[in-house]
Amino acid sequence: MLKEQIVTSLKMTIGVVIAILLAKALNLEFYSSVTTVVIVTMLSTKKQSIKLSIKLLLASIFSLGLAYVLFSLFGFSLNVFAIYILIFTFSMFRFDNKSSIIKNVLLVIQIYSLKDVSFSILLNQFELMVLGISVALSLNVFTVDTESELIDYQKQVEDLFNSIFRDMGRCLNSQCEEERVEEQLEQLGELLTKSRDRAYNYLNSYYIKQNNYYLEYFTMRRQQYQIVMSMQAFIKLKFLEEREIKLLRNFTDDFVNNTKVLNSCQNQINKLDEMKYQFIDGAELVTTKQQLENRIALHQYIYSLVNLVELEMRFIESYGKNYCEI
Repeated sequence: MLKEQIVTSLKMTIGVVIAILLAKALNLEFYSSVTTVVIVTMLSTKKQSIKLSIKLLLASIFSLGLAYVLFSLFGFSLNVFAIYILIFTFSMFRFDNKSSIIKNVLLVIQIYSLKDVSFSILLNQFELMVLGISVALSLNVFTVDTESELIDYQKQVEDLFNSIFRDMGRCLNSQCEEERVEEQLEQLGELLTKSRDRAYNYLNSYYIKQNNYYLEYFTMRRQQYQIVMSMQAFIKLKFLEEREIKLLRNFTDDFVNNTKVLNSCQNQINKLDEMKYQFIDGAELVTTKQQLENRIALHQYIYSLVNLVELEMRFIESYGKNYCEI
């Protein structure tokens, strides 16, 4: 993160200097205002900067055209400038283009200060916008590769999940500390939030290339995390018999040790089907309220395990090669 911030700051500094020098070389009026365009464009990610640039250019055409019509028809009074502000800002809000307001209003303020709306002035302002965007897009080509950071997050998530699953297996027969599981889940939630944000930035760090693997991975893990959170209510209940505890613990251990193999996921689904048959179809009829509550809790616990495995299996079917290389 620190390296990325340093590189971005350097790019902005270099971009501003280059843009100002080019604007001066082209004899553009108000050349220093190109600074704002460069900085704002470079604040967005690489992919977002393209969309932002298109919005900026379209907004500048509308802004300069609106200024030309108003100033030509009604003159350069403060009231006319206020009308321009009202129409332009309202339009940008309506088209969800708030980021274009400051830069375009700045260009029109300069026109207002000159009391001149000739074609050469309008062209000068538009050239400032194009120049600033061009420099920003050119320098945004150079980005810090954050994939190694995402791989590290991925390994941390794997380790936390494996530890949580092991403890959950022990908790089924009261051989673990529930507080430890809750603490690990809290750590996992914070890690998934941070890693998903970084994965989104990584996805948008390319102009053309599509790489949504990490974003999809952390999204899948977030869904599993939510399922595991709901399962915590069951590990506190005494709803299992010794035979059921052994079967579920064996399954949990197998799930921990074989989380990245597609065939293993299918085997886990088959094992869960067998467990469902033993626990549900092959089980004796309940005769008491307590037995009924235990059976319901057991069913919910097993179906949560099924959802965990199915989520991972769908992900591996799409990204199996990358996932198995972790």
